[in-house]
Amino acid sequence: MKSILFIFITIVLLASCEKDYRHDTGLADGYHDCSMMDYLRSDHNNWDSIVVAIEHAGLTSIFEGTNPGYKEITFFGPTNTSIRKFFLEQTGETTYQSIREMPVELVRDMILAYLVEGKKMKESFDHEIKGTLTGGTEVYSLNNIKLRVYRTRTEFNGIPDIGPEELKIHAITSGQMATIASADIETNNGVVHSLANKFTWVEL
Repeated sequence: MKSILFIFITIVLLASCEKDYRHDTGLADGYHDCSMMDYLRSDHNNWDSIVVAIEHAGLTSIFEGTNPGYKEITFFGPTNTSIRKFFLEQTGETTYQSIREMPVELVRDMILAYLVEGKKMKESFDHEIKGTLTGGTEVYSLNNIKLRVYRTRTEFNGIPDIGPEELKIHAITSGQMATIASADIETNNGVVHSLANKFTWVEL
């Protein structure tokens, strides 16, 4: 009887150890043996809208890795939900019903602002100085927007700085800020850091 009880307790403990010390981002990460454009096209649930935007803006070659000026890129990607929120939250005299209604140059700028040159994994960026809006790593987007990209440490069970690390971006001039939901989605020609669904796609 004691041996049966011991086995039962061991199984319970092993099951609980596997439980949840990972950050559930909602997107599969890891390496994808294809171009970034092929990866985005393959995930209809998350990226259909940005694929339409990329094609509308004439930026496909950058995402395919065939543009000689940008062999490797890092994309802070707004998901379908972020782009849907852009259309729902529009204000002012000019509003759009779809991406294809938008001026090409506007869409182009809104995509280039979320792209930086080179393949930059989460570990490429420094930590923010806690309690400030400083620290991290400053980079420039492909349309010359200054971004502060930084890592933060989160709490776990009330203990500070031992939880999952978060990656965030901060557009210096506009003040726009966003959290990465799923980092380090690597492709042959770059890295995608998927923005959280609560973020609204905007001009940075």
